[in-house]
Amino acid sequence: MDKYFNKNKLAQLTGILLTGALLSPLANAGELTGEVGVANDYRFRGISQTDSSLQVSGGIDYSTDSGFFVGAWASNVDFGEEDGTNIELDVYAGYYHEVNDDLSFDVTLYRYNYFGETSDYDYYEASIGADFSGLRIAYWYTNDYSGSDYDYQYLEMNYSWEFAENWSLDLHVGNNFGDAVEDEEFGFGDRFIDYSIGVSTEVAGFGLSLAWLDTNIPSYATIKDDLFNSEGTVLASVSYAF
Repeated sequence: MDKYFNKNKLAQLTGILLTGALLSPLANAGELTGEVGVANDYRFRGISQTDSSLQVSGGIDYSTDSGFFVGAWASNVDFGEEDGTNIELDVYAGYYHEVNDDLSFDVTLYRYNYFGETSDYDYYEASIGADFSGLRIAYWYTNDYSGSDYDYQYLEMNYSWEFAENWSLDLHVGNNFGDAVEDEEFGFGDRFIDYSIGVSTEVAGFGLSLAWLDTNIPSYATIKDDLFNSEGTVLASVSYAF
């Protein structure tokens, strides 16, 4: 798609997707859900998006029994004093299919939108994923990462194990590769890995999680300042679903 696809057209497209879902004969069987959350940082594939500061986010999803879904998610971001970008808004639409109680798959198209005085980072990304007995594997692809004309590919694996009632051990590993990663401006090399290990639970309707996040980015390329920090960190978050 055209990298200069503007926000007015995006709003029209989102409206068509939402209207189509709401007017579908299956809409009566649909479900509307949402979530708000707070975290001590916003890490995207191992890199801070909030200048190593507090993140406040929220999202809403509409899904039908047929498997089609649409949604939106927003968060504050901070890319530095010389960059006026302060809000990220992601809209998406996709399809989910449950093969049986243990196996399901999904495909999703995302549009990442960034708002601010100097923001020009909007781009599309597609993903395909599968879930099997607590294990999730997903592949993500964009050919225009942050409006750069560079491709960015991401292959991730996640596993959640309920080791006690209402307590889960959460494991994640992701492989970052593509032209955007190889760009000498970042100095990450051909690819890099981000990973995390954490625990999560629910108390009085609130989701609580605590995790250690890190990457294998070489020490000479690791960003240790707050802006786009890629050092290992403890990430704590609280969320509420409705």
